[in-house]
Amino acid sequence: MSTDLERFGCLLTELETSHKLIVAGFGTLQEIDMANDFYHLPHQLLASGLERLMKCYISLAYEDANGSFPDMNYMRTLGHDLTNLLAKITDEFYGGKSRRLVQAEYDFITTDHELAGCVRILSLFGKFGRYYNLDIVAGSPHSPIDPSSEWEALESTIVDPTPYIGDMEAMHNDYYPRVHSRIIAKLERLVRAIALQFTIGDHPDSEGRLSQTSVVYSDFRNLRDEQLGTRDYRRSVHILEQREKAKWTKRTDEEIKSSGWPTKEISKDDFEGEWPFRADKIVVELRDNLFCIANIEGYAFALNGSAKSHLKMPFPHEAGVAILGKSVGPFTDIAFKLKDTES
Repeated sequence: MSTDLERFGCLLTELETSHKLIVAGFGTLQEIDMANDFYHLPHQLLASGLERLMKCYISLAYEDANGSFPDMNYMRTLGHDLTNLLAKITDEFYGGKSRRLVQAEYDFITTDHELAGCVRILSLFGKFGRYYNLDIVAGSPHSPIDPSSEWEALESTIVDPTPYIGDMEAMHNDYYPRVHSRIIAKLERLVRAIALQFTIGDHPDSEGRLSQTSVVYSDFRNLRDEQLGTRDYRRSVHILEQREKAKWTKRTDEEIKSSGWPTKEISKDDFEGEWPFRADKIVVELRDNLFCIANIEGYAFALNGSAKSHLKMPFPHEAGVAILGKSVGPFTDIAFKLKDTES
């Protein structure tokens, strides 16, 4: 028979696992684009991560209220349906609503239709969709669920793809990052809403276990509204940084502006429109009236396909120096307007 301390240790490990799965799920979702439609991986990671997070939180809140961790029979009744698990949390274990922040989070996770759509599809994936193709082969008596098709349909309701059809570069650089930013923002806020319960859910926390485990999700708990959907979770960004750093040449602003190519310095404060870069200032550069470049903190990044393919520069979004879901298109236009001007 396991002791309560051993159970708590296992629960802490499971909570840490859930965090890693969710972060990896967001990263693989951000990798989806025209060349990569492998939705199965982010669905697998997110469905598993969210289920584990919800069950860990329910177990901690249950133990705090009842003096012991839930037994196997109770855990079996929870099932694998994320929609039902979330309802269990909001109906029985969501406290602290006297605080405006907590009430606002509660209102969001119980009424937001886009979030409900995401959770529903991930639930269907967890229950029926993991083996969609094999179910078709075996002639399953249940109506097979194709999570990828359901998810793509959801994406089209969140961001209309029609304006991007026929422009492959815009689909790759604008549509997919924009829609995934919206979806991840919704799911990040769901995770934040649960994470807040560990600290300001007004639970007695007589054993201090909620507060002890709260550190696992402190990064999500501390997300501000304006940060939702802006984090870059992709492993490829870190790999690119490690691989390319030795090859990148850093130039000062003076060196960039005296290179002989037309340039224009643009700051976040002076720019009218949505600022997509993580830095507050860039220098736009146009080479040979064809290659559009954004110089960010001294490093050059491609603003169009020609610069990407010919000069072998990464796009700002690929390198994580621009926020996914925010377009750099206006800066490509600015670069082309530098044609035939003096630097």
